[in-house]
Amino acid sequence: MPFATPPHVLQLQQLCDLEFKSTLHSSDYVGGLVFSVCAAPEIPMPDEWLNWVFNQHGQLASAQDADKIAETLMSVLQQQLTEMRSETFRIPMQGQTLPEDPNSNMPVSKWLKGLLVGHSQLEAVWQRCWQELVEKQPEKLPSLKRNLKHCLMMFSTFANVPMAVEQAQRAGNHKLLDNIDKIYASLPDALKTYVEVSGQLAQHLPEQFETFQKTPE
Repeated sequence: MPFATPPHVLQLQQLCDLEFKSTLHSSDYVGGLVFSVCAAPEIPMPDEWLNWVFNQHGQLASAQDADKIAETLMSVLQQQLTEMRSETFRIPMQGQTLPEDPNSNMPVSKWLKGLLVGHSQLEAVWQRCWQELVEKQPEKLPSLKRNLKHCLMMFSTFANVPMAVEQAQRAGNHKLLDNIDKIYASLPDALKTYVEVSGQLAQHLPEQFETFQKTPE
């Protein structure tokens, strides 16, 4: 059974798919992008990441439009951070089974593409954290790297299911082909692991703009 659409997703749909449809990426893509920003070990300042939501030909008519977009996206970011703190992880199509004929334009695929692009844009932040970890707690490095790699592979698989299936068929990867529905259902768990890895890395940064890491009890 599908879950109710949360308020911040409705905000994105109004902003990206209606008011600024010709200017911004789709609400699903931007939702994934914002998730990657929230989940980064060190959250970038708004003037860095807000530019990533514009499509290739996106142009604004006025400063008022720019202010409205920025205000809405900052509100979405704060709501997303609140969900992360409560360990609530939502994706488009959550609660639905993977379609029999999935395509790369499914809402969940667009969302994951946005997440992966955001992760790529923030690669320097992640790399700095890895270096800090190597210097301070190198024994943690293998397991965290392994967990992050697993998450990113899952995100890539469902960002373009037809391509992933084709590659699995060529490689004889029957584990993926036979269990793709079960793997798809575990995407929220992968998002939780992704955030946990980031939180572990964030502990080793000297300063942060924002943190969502829970305080150990």
